[in-house]
Amino acid sequence: MAGNWNRTYEHVEPQQVHLTWLSEGSAIRVQFVTTDKIDQAQLVYWPVHKKTKRNTEIITVSGDECTPFVDGGAAKRLMHIHSLKSNDLSKGTVYEYKVGSIHNGTTTVWSPVYQFHTPDTTPEFKFVAAADMGVVNAVSMPILKTIAKEQKYDFMTFMGDQAYDLADMNGTKGDEYMNFAQDVYARLPLMTTPGNHESAYNFSHYLNRFSHLPYQESASPSPLLYSLDYKSLHLVSISTEAFFEQDGTEVDQVHTLVNWLEQDLDKHQQKWVVVIGHRPLYCSPADDKDCTYKADTLRNGIVSKQDNKTRLTPGLEEVFVKHKIDLYLCGHRHNYERSYPMANNQALSKVYHNPPSFYQVISGNAGNFDGPDPVDEAAPRADWSAVLYRGYGFTTVEVAPEALELVHWESKQDGTIGREIDRVRLTKDA
Repeated sequence: MAGNWNRTYEHVEPQQVHLTWLSEGSAIRVQFVTTDKIDQAQLVYWPVHKKTKRNTEIITVSGDECTPFVDGGAAKRLMHIHSLKSNDLSKGTVYEYKVGSIHNGTTTVWSPVYQFHTPDTTPEFKFVAAADMGVVNAVSMPILKTIAKEQKYDFMTFMGDQAYDLADMNGTKGDEYMNFAQDVYARLPLMTTPGNHESAYNFSHYLNRFSHLPYQESASPSPLLYSLDYKSLHLVSISTEAFFEQDGTEVDQVHTLVNWLEQDLDKHQQKWVVVIGHRPLYCSPADDKDCTYKADTLRNGIVSKQDNKTRLTPGLEEVFVKHKIDLYLCGHRHNYERSYPMANNQALSKVYHNPPSFYQVISGNAGNFDGPDPVDEAAPRADWSAVLYRGYGFTTVEVAPEALELVHWESKQDGTIGREIDRVRLTKDA
């Protein structure tokens, strides 16, 4: 249970608080959960250095506008999900906020107060990227909590597989994880993507718990697909799980994904394009199922089961190459691996200035109960593989008009940042 406030109101206290950006950081959308239905949900926020009654904004939403969500497990647990959008925010400002639940018409139960900051007027910014983390063995979580409090990064991308799993134990594992991650997610606007461990009950936990993502503003049919403009970056989130649906809808799902992705990439005006998804298009070792036929399905599309040859859908690689995306960030493999600029299963360049194609980074080693995937770092690898690291870590990305610089850091098991594992700087002419 989150927070230490009066437990008399434990069924209506705000839990699992997290926020996300709308494009350009113009506004936030905050989401929280209560066990019981409430009369009203409230978001109160103010500039840290200008806290006056006049500068305090209050957003109130009727409890009737919440999303009742019933877990698909045997207990059919009910939770009430509340989503509130701020008004337009001032640039370069540190805000404090809290959310509250009003019941019986008078009593308000508040969350703790959290801080976030809006994008400033300079062209540079940094974000954090991680994937594949649960409650057990969450090695990177203490570091991420410290980073979130420092207000040096503008948001966090999480490339799938949270909680292991959100739907476990009638959804209580998801509650436990979201409260566990609240000190990060309530401070760093969260841009996430679904993984295979979010697939239970047709992704119902992901679709409901992250329904505040800016998918409607992205002309997308669901939170599984959305995009965000932020200074010189166009960030796109996709669901790689569309390629592996088990109910016969995978061909339609992939066509929906690709059609939306093509339209989205056609419209953007930003210099840099980063796509986040869960599964990698390439990985090591070469004989692993994720790195052979599953990676081929993502790259090249779904193959007909009748002749095992005819392609029924496009693949992601042709879209990435056609639209000249810069970086594909993913997880799924529980290690870190960076590629050279590549296509068609081979490196096209060993340099990152005006590269002929995108490059890929797997950052799936934030910490989970399985630990890092076994990898022989000394074994021969494909020519596209630049760096392979078996250990825990997380990634930071610095975005500026002149460069996109990515660094991968070691997460030590004592909860501190270790050595710099890898650094790469992408540049291109205007």
